Amino acid sequence: MRVRFWVLIAATVLAIGLAGCSPARVSRGLANTPVPTKTLQPTFTPTVPKPTLTPSPAADQPAVVDQVAAAPAATEAPTATPEPPTPEPSPTAEPAVFTVNSATLNVRGGPSTAFAVLGRLSNGQSFPITGKNNDGSWWQFDYNGRTGWVAGSNVSVRGAGTVEIAQNIPAPPTAAPRPTARPAAPAPAQPQPAPQPQVAVKYGLTKSELRPNSNPIISVWCFVLNPGGNGVVGGTIRVLQGGATVREQPFNAVMARGDPGYSSEYLYNDGCKVELPAANGTYSAYLIEGGNQVSEAYNFTVSGETNRIAIVEWKQR
Repeated sequence: MRVRFWVLIAATVLAIGLAGCSPARVSRGLANTPVPTKTLQPTFTPTVPKPTLTPSPAADQPAVVDQVAAAPAATEAPTATPEPPTPEPSPTAEPAVFTVNSATLNVRGGPSTAFAVLGRLSNGQSFPITGKNNDGSWWQFDYNGRTGWVAGSNVSVRGAGTVEIAQNIPAPPTAAPRPTARPAAPAPAQPQPAPQPQVAVKYGLTKSELRPNSNPIISVWCFVLNPGGNGVVGGTIRVLQGGATVREQPFNAVMARGDPGYSSEYLYNDGCKVELPAANGTYSAYLIEGGNQVSEAYNFTVSGETNRIAIVEWKQR
C-alpha cells in the first residue's frame, strides 16, 4: 500500500513539471494548434513475494527427501505386546487304587503277617492306596478310620507308580516267648501185621496179547497149561483196576476157542473170561490159590478203545 502511495506522488510531480514547460513549446509551433494534455495513469508495481529458500538436499540423499521433509512425519503405530499364552492346567494324577482278587483277604495293622488282623475284605472290593512299605510288597489304606495294610500278592493295583513309601510304618511286634514244650510221650508201639505166608509162584507168564474193542467193555481171557504144555488146568483168576480187586472168577480145566474159524482165533480155559465196564486206567491179572497170588502178574493200560481185550497165557512150572 505504501509503494502505491509513492508512485502516485511521483506521477503528480512529473505532471506538474511537464505543465511548466508547455509555453515554450507553444511559442515555437503553430500559435493556433492546441497541445493536448495527456493524463498520466499511475503505474502499479506488483509486490512480488520473496521466495522461500529450501535448503538443497545433501549430496548423498535423493531429491525425494525434500518432499518427505515437507510432508508431515508419519506416526508409527505402537507395536502391540503379545500376551503370554495361558498355561494349560496339568492333568491331575489318578489316585492309586487296589482291588482284592482273592476270596477273602486279611487287613492287618502293619506290613507283615506278624501284625494283628483288623478285619477282612472280600473279592472285588477296591480302596485308595495311601502308602506302601519299603519293598512295595504291602499296601497301606484307610480301613474304617484306622490304618490298614494288605499283602500285594492278593490284590491288583492301578496307578502304583504314584504311591510313595509310608511315613508311619509301624515296627514289627515283638513275638511273645513261647512256653517250653514238654517232651512228647513216646508213641505206643504199634502192633506189627502178621507176616503173610509166601507162596511160591507156580505159574509163569508165557504169552500175552492186547486187542482193541469198540464195545464198552474190557475183557480178560486166560489160558493155563500144565507143565508139559499138552493140557490145561483149572484155577481162579483175579483182576484188579488201579490196584483194587474188581473181580475173582474160577475157571475149568477145559480148553475152548475164541473167534473160531477166524485168523484171530485163540485158545482159553472154559470160564476164564472176565468182563468189566470200559474205563480208562491201569489193570492187572494173575492166578490165585487160597486167596494168594500164585502166578506172575500181567499188567496193561486201557485208553479209549485200545487195549480193551487182554489174552493171557500161563504155564505151570
